[in-house]
Amino acid sequence: MFVRKYHINPETLRYERVRLNRSQKLRWGVGFGLGLIALAILMRFGFERVYPTPRQIIYNKENRILRSEYKILNTELQEVESQLAELRNRDDRFYRAILDLDPIPYSIRSAGTGGSESGGLLKNMRDPRMVKEVSEKIEKLSNKAKIQSNSLDRVYDKALDNQHFLASRPSINPISPGDPTWLTSSYGYRNDPFTKRRTAHHGIDLAGPVGLDVHCTGEGVVTIAHVSRYGYGKEVVVDHGYGFTSRYAHLEDIHVKVGQKLKRGEVLGTLGNTGRSTGPHLHYEIRKAGHPVNPMYFFYENLSAGEYTLLASKANVSASPYQPNAMSQK
Repeated sequence: MFVRKYHINPETLRYERVRLNRSQKLRWGVGFGLGLIALAILMRFGFERVYPTPRQIIYNKENRILRSEYKILNTELQEVESQLAELRNRDDRFYRAILDLDPIPYSIRSAGTGGSESGGLLKNMRDPRMVKEVSEKIEKLSNKAKIQSNSLDRVYDKALDNQHFLASRPSINPISPGDPTWLTSSYGYRNDPFTKRRTAHHGIDLAGPVGLDVHCTGEGVVTIAHVSRYGYGKEVVVDHGYGFTSRYAHLEDIHVKVGQKLKRGEVLGTLGNTGRSTGPHLHYEIRKAGHPVNPMYFFYENLSAGEYTLLASKANVSASPYQPNAMSQK
């Protein structure tokens, strides 16, 4: 209860009740009202601490869902990072090693992140740690994936180049093993059959019956197909790229022309006895970067007569109307 205040009136010498003036009443009313407001606010906060509001219940539920989804997302990111690491390991240890490519340095593979944060979103959040952590992981994985993608593109291009190199490199015998031929002169120094002097022989000579099919030993382009002025008679020279060329000399007939693209096994002429020759044979030589090399070192594909026949038949299907006649494995 409110206490009433009294004072002595000096004129009447009697106790009289203290009366508030208008200003005092106004101040007292304002103070009382503010007190009630403060009390109401305190009571609300206290109530919300004990009993959450419906909005808080919804927010808490959404927060729990977000935290659960964050854990799932974090686990998935770890799995992706593990798979990317395995791919990176195979890339450096196998793909690049096989194709003779240097591994990508760790400083580039690590793909560090940097730059500004995602606008003001994180700054306005009460606890941006989780979102920032996931954002950084995603950015780092994205950078690593781009690096790995570029690496695989390089590996793919190198593999295609190697495939073309293997297809172009001279690697088979120019005459089918099913045809009757024999080696009459090997690579190196020998006594010239005409001058009887010891001279260098830059190829091998394969003797046999006139008319045997002579096959291109690797993919390439014909650069020479004419009668030589240097004793080779009718000759064909094929540029295989990568510094390799092959020569087929003393031919009886030429079935190709300059600029024509040839496949491995395709017939380019027949064995003959033209030019500076002592008998029917094929002079076959290989040059690398302009220097002669031993053709015997390039007979990598040890094909049987049947395999050689199949290779030549496939090469000649779309090449020319010429049909090889020395592929009967005789």
